[in-house]
Amino acid sequence: MRPVVKICGLTRMEDVLMCVRHGVDVLGFVVDYPHPVPWNIGAEPAKKLVSAVYKPFETCIVTGGGVQKVLKTALMVRPDYVQLHTRETVEETAYIVKKLHEYGIKVIKTVYRDTPEKTVAEFSDAGVFALLLDPRTPENAETSGQADLSTFFSFRDIADCPVILAGGLDAGNVAAYVRTANPRMVDLMTGVEHSPGIKDENKVAALMAALTECSDLYIMPSSTNPKSG
Repeated sequence: MRPVVKICGLTRMEDVLMCVRHGVDVLGFVVDYPHPVPWNIGAEPAKKLVSAVYKPFETCIVTGGGVQKVLKTALMVRPDYVQLHTRETVEETAYIVKKLHEYGIKVIKTVYRDTPEKTVAEFSDAGVFALLLDPRTPENAETSGQADLSTFFSFRDIADCPVILAGGLDAGNVAAYVRTANPRMVDLMTGVEHSPGIKDENKVAALMAALTECSDLYIMPSSTNPKSG
């Protein structure tokens, strides 16, 4: 077994099909993001890309910018997950979780190094499917950032949902991170790119191979232990 692999920032149909071909579990799209980033696409293009993904593969849109805007985008695109990636409050997150649950859409909430531990617990209690620890912030999303294992372990001890490991992961280091942190899911974007928004098939293939090679040492977190990564 290996952790669930989520590759984000897809912008082209050929990259979507390539990721499916290599067994990427969750395909992510940055949609109507409220800050200027090179991976951003509109809801209509995202809907076409999402519609090309078939089970068992899943889709996720990364968005933000207000409750009604998020709900409108989610219901237009209809992904499996919506990742709230800006400074949504606990109350806003809980409302979005409740509304999207009616449509079978799960919510991932991004948290940051500066997110208070009390707030991490509150997001978890709000019913999110998972938390994603991003070493960057919404305001500096184009900068690089390395996975923060210390904060990852701290937040995982607090949350009653999985914590997704992200930040600077690539084929060269993902196996070491997985062996150390044992996350339930890993999230990659720039580590498998040729350039912003353009994925590199060789890097994706190397990533999946690296995870397969270390899978014999990976311990799948028990579904009965909600605090597993």
